[in-house]
This record gives sequence, C-alpha cells and structure tokens, in this order.
Amino acid sequence: MCLDNLVMNILLEKVVECYSKQGYEVLCQPQQLPFVLEGYSPDLLVKISETQGLIIEIKDFATDLDVAYYRDISKSVSEQGDWRFLLITNEDATPIAEEDIADQKLTRSQILQRKEKIAKLISIGEHEAAFLSLWIFAEVLMRRRARQSFLPIDRLPTKLMIDHLHEQAEISHDQFARAIALNETRDRVAHGFPVAPINLKNDLELILNLVDEFIAMQI
Repeated sequence: MCLDNLVMNILLEKVVECYSKQGYEVLCQPQQLPFVLEGYSPDLLVKISETQGLIIEIKDFATDLDVAYYRDISKSVSEQGDWRFLLITNEDATPIAEEDIADQKLTRSQILQRKEKIAKLISIGEHEAAFLSLWIFAEVLMRRRARQSFLPIDRLPTKLMIDHLHEQAEISHDQFARAIALNETRDRVAHGFPVAPINLKNDLELILNLVDEFIAMQI
C-alpha cells in the first residue's frame, strides 16, 4: 500500500484497478516522472502511452484543498503535451475513469441542439424537466471552465466546485451568487420538493441567462 490512511488506501485501490483494467500502466508513488515537477511527488502515474498519461493526487476529503497549489501543478503538467493532472477525492461527483484527456469546446451545433431540446420542454410546460436539463448543462460548462483554467476541481461536489471557481476568480461574484441559489432550486426539484410555479419560472430565466454567460466564457 502507498498510503497509511485506510480510507485513502481503499480509494487508491479503486483508482489503480480502474486504470489497470483499461490496460494502462499504473505506477504507485513513482520515483521517476517523464518530466520534472519541482518539489512535487504524485500518488499515481498512469501511462496511456510514452507521451500521454495522467499525474494523479489522491485525497480522502474534498474540503480544505490548496486549490491554488494544485492549479500550478496542473498547469505545469499541461505544458508537457498530452499529460493531465487529476485530483481525485473520496467525495468526487464524477466517476473515477477519465477516458478523454482532450477537452474540446462544445460546438455551435451541439449547443444549439441542447438549447432546442430545452426550449421544447419549456414550450409544453415541462418546467421542472427544463430546469434540470439547464442545470446539467450549466454544471457541464462550469466543470469545463475549471478544466480549461487548469483548476483540478472538475470532479468535486457541485457546491465545492462553484466555491472554488469563485475563489479563483473564474466566475464573477454575481455568477457565483446565482449559481449557488440555483443549485438550491435544483436540489428541491431533483428531490421532489415543491417549488412555486412563479419562482420556478423566474429561476428558469435566471439559469437560461447563466448558461448563455458560461457558453460565452468558453476558452
């Protein structure tokens, strides 16, 4: 085992198993990296090829992370070509497997298709379904924003990710406030709690605007 903490050992085993099953070479606490990362030693090195792979840090909790520090590491790793830094915690909102290192922009046609489907839901009065679809779209865009800005927080629970995007000045204070409020509406709708129609209609307009702003922010 590479780590002493039991919870982290279990998580580490899951990550190693995940990438090993995909046929990748996985090195635990590697003594040598394909490139120099001054003063930093990762928990895992996943070699997809000789020139492509993942540098992985494992954490048991998603709170109290030094995101600015990991951002610097992530940026340094990204400068090595097809290598990417991953921060994996026991509280991640996304699956362990990370099959796509490249992160292309959403195309105009993909964006229009999503918006058309949501517009249809709104037109037939399916406001709750439209809101949830919009929220998923907003969350995808925020996670992409994090990744494109070298913030390894795109796997974290939604609220923590939003907090860090704000703290690292990747979204404005106004966008942060709206995202937090809309996340609360999302929780109510997703868990079957009633939301007054007039409030839901207002939140639909707010999240439509937020999605448009996040689309415009794509790097």
